Amino acid sequence: MSTISKSGENADASYEIRADTTVNTLYLEFSGTLTADEMQTAADETIDAAGSLDDGFGIINDISEFTPPSPEAAKPIQEAQVKLKELGVGDVVRVVAAETSTVTENAFQRRSRQAGYEGKTATSVAEAERKLD
Repeated sequence: MSTISKSGENADASYEIRADTTVNTLYLEFSGTLTADEMQTAADETIDAAGSLDDGFGIINDISEFTPPSPEAAKPIQEAQVKLKELGVGDVVRVVAAETSTVTENAFQRRSRQAGYEGKTATSVAEAERKLD
C-alpha cells in the first residue's frame, strides 16, 4: 500500500492517493479547491498509483469536501479518467456529502461517461467499499 498526500496552496486544499494492492482498490480523497498545477500533479500520481493494481481495480473517490475546480484545473481530471479506463478500471464509487456541490458531482459523472465508464455514489468510504464488493 502506498500513500501520497499533499497539502494544496490554499489552506483548505489537499489530496491523498492510496493504492491498496490487497483489495485491488485505488483510494482518492480531494478537499478544498486545488490549482491547475496541483490537479495535474494529483492526476499524474493517480495514474502512477493505479499502475500498481491489477486489471479490474476499483476506485473509491472521496469528493465530499472537494469544491469545483476551474475549467483549467478540471482538464487533468478528464485526462486521468481516460487513462484509468485504459489501465482497466472496474467499478468506481464517489463519496459525496449533502454539502457536495452538485456541479462537482455531475462533472465527475459526465467526464467518467465520456471516458467510457460509470460511477456510483455513496455517503461514506465504508459504504463505497461495500458497493465495490
